[in-house]
Amino acid sequence: MKLQDLLKQQGIDITKTKLVRHNLSGSEILENYKKGYLDLYQSIQPLTRFADCEYIISFLGFEGTEGKFLGCYKIIGTIPLDTETLPPDFTMANKVLENCVFWKTEKTSILAELINRLVIDWGKSAINWCQNATTEKEVLYILPQVSEIEFTSYDKVLLSFEALSTIVANNKKHKEWESRLSSVAGIYLITDTKTGKHYVGSASGSEGGIWARWSNYAKTKHGGNKLLIELIQADPDYCNNFLFSILEVFPIKRDRLEILEYEALYKKKLCTMQFGLNDN
Repeated sequence: MKLQDLLKQQGIDITKTKLVRHNLSGSEILENYKKGYLDLYQSIQPLTRFADCEYIISFLGFEGTEGKFLGCYKIIGTIPLDTETLPPDFTMANKVLENCVFWKTEKTSILAELINRLVIDWGKSAINWCQNATTEKEVLYILPQVSEIEFTSYDKVLLSFEALSTIVANNKKHKEWESRLSSVAGIYLITDTKTGKHYVGSASGSEGGIWARWSNYAKTKHGGNKLLIELIQADPDYCNNFLFSILEVFPIKRDRLEILEYEALYKKKLCTMQFGLNDN
């Protein structure tokens, strides 16, 4: 399959379209990519760069001559470049900036479902980062869709009750969550986002790890905890105020008594017995 076939199916005139590939091997591009300035970097170009174009199809060069689809941008027009408005940590050579304008673009929904999934072969002329869309590009593969709730790391877990319930109810789709959370014991935190109160809990290997414990919350809304039960009895939908996070993880075989000692420590640190949702 050719990229051009996909573009034509979307009604894009490839004779009025440019393909760009931002190669991360370039230090300037890498720095802007890390800072989230890649769209800005793409927009600051010479007046001739996108002349007579309607669309920019953007890719990220991450391995060999491959290019991962970043999005389709509609060209609105140009305005003079005011370097004073650029972020202070934006990276681009001053000499280059002197010869550029700011291309106003708008990211479209065209092929949006293939962003970060569609990978093409840019070809041998990889040094030529901007090309006419009439230059044929082979589609190498399309990555499978991933969960919209992606697991990254234990310290970054922050789940609403709705998200947790979705993960537990569709565990086959969210297999990594089940795998990661069932492989560790740990101390977790439930925050009542309505009042700001906290509940500190723990899960051991004998209980099936954090996955089994949180699955119980998803099914019962309260996990069997006294003060949470009272909240749910007063309002069955109160669980939608709960936010789940992980304070510390332990090997799944960690002694249960040691885990309880850490749980007690976190309760003291966060004063969850005096001011929170722990009753013991």
